[in-house]
Amino acid sequence: MLGAAVLLLIGLLLWAGISLLSWLWSQAPNVTGAGKRFADVAITQVEQAAPGLREQAEQWLPNGLQEQAEQWVPAGVKEQADKWLPGLATVLPVTDVSGSDIGPVARYPGLVRNHFARQGQGIEVGYIGPASLEVVLAHYVQGFAEAGYVQEVISATAEGEQHRFQRDQEAIDLALTRQPNGVVELRLKQASP
Repeated sequence: MLGAAVLLLIGLLLWAGISLLSWLWSQAPNVTGAGKRFADVAITQVEQAAPGLREQAEQWLPNGLQEQAEQWVPAGVKEQADKWLPGLATVLPVTDVSGSDIGPVARYPGLVRNHFARQGQGIEVGYIGPASLEVVLAHYVQGFAEAGYVQEVISATAEGEQHRFQRDQEAIDLALTRQPNGVVELRLKQASP
């Protein structure tokens, strides 16, 4: 009788253990989803509280450490990191591509020419760099106005804006796009009259 009671107790403990493990296993997707949401919220709050923290941390790293880390980190991990931390892996160019600037307005300081194309009679030039969309837009609006151009807003959203500046027969289209981590992309397109 005592042996049967011990076996029953062991059986109940085994059943409870398996049930608990099964329940924990079924909860794993919910826990990982909640963990991802918590990480997203935490990263957003840190970026809002200290927007330049990442740049400061990169300054403290010894020279070459970031390049060495990129060699050792598998490609799949880089893709996942870029998925969860957009723009973290984005490397901005430091020198201009070949070509020339267009329009009467001097290039906004800090932007690098990353695109140049001559298409028929038209020229398209692209720039990218860390800047505020609103500040860059104000720079070009003021510069074109001082040069005698009339501004027309083509479209505007939270992600970017498109404007046309016209003087006599000359027209220059400007497109600004907000990128992650405070980066702005600018496109100027000039069609010859």
